[in-house]
Amino acid sequence: MNGFVGAGALSEPLEVLELRETSSGVWEWAPVCRAWAQVAQTAKTNLFSKVGVGARDAAVVLRRQPLTLHQALRWKGQHLFLTAITRRDRNHMDVAAALVDTVEVLCQRYTTVLGPDNRPEKQALPELVFPGVVTERYVRYAPEETYAKAKCGLVLVTPKVIQLKEGDLVTLRTGPVAAQYNVQTRHVLDEYKNEYEIAWSKDI
Repeated sequence: MNGFVGAGALSEPLEVLELRETSSGVWEWAPVCRAWAQVAQTAKTNLFSKVGVGARDAAVVLRRQPLTLHQALRWKGQHLFLTAITRRDRNHMDVAAALVDTVEVLCQRYTTVLGPDNRPEKQALPELVFPGVVTERYVRYAPEETYAKAKCGLVLVTPKVIQLKEGDLVTLRTGPVAAQYNVQTRHVLDEYKNEYEIAWSKDI
């Protein structure tokens, strides 16, 4: 979507979302305002994750406003994960977004403290609930000596404020891969998001 934006072209209603802590340890995407936009799904794949597979791409034109990649959009009930914002002209801006499904995530975090006889003990921290986006990292089937083991590896993409550690347990409460996973690897250098490789395994 390049070129002149004519009168009436911004005909699609959107909600602008920002992440808010609605209660202690509970984060949610909350609408902050409404906007009108021009929205088109493209034939491209939006690589919103650096270590997972991409998603369908959407090209959005909005009137210029204070929008950042820390925020998100909701269009026809669909969550738009923002990946680029550029100036189109004096009055409009182009937004690249991935059309994704969010999942509710419960994270159980731990810390290590000194117990009796100065022995280190694992101590649970308050639980954290937040929205995330899950994409596939790999799926592998490997035969063992006496049985087979199926392993599934996923990437959990979170807003920047969500800080997890390797070893944390995350439960995906919704979506087709709802289950409990272990955080294996952190990717936190991006300015606007964090990515965590998570995995589970089970005997079959």
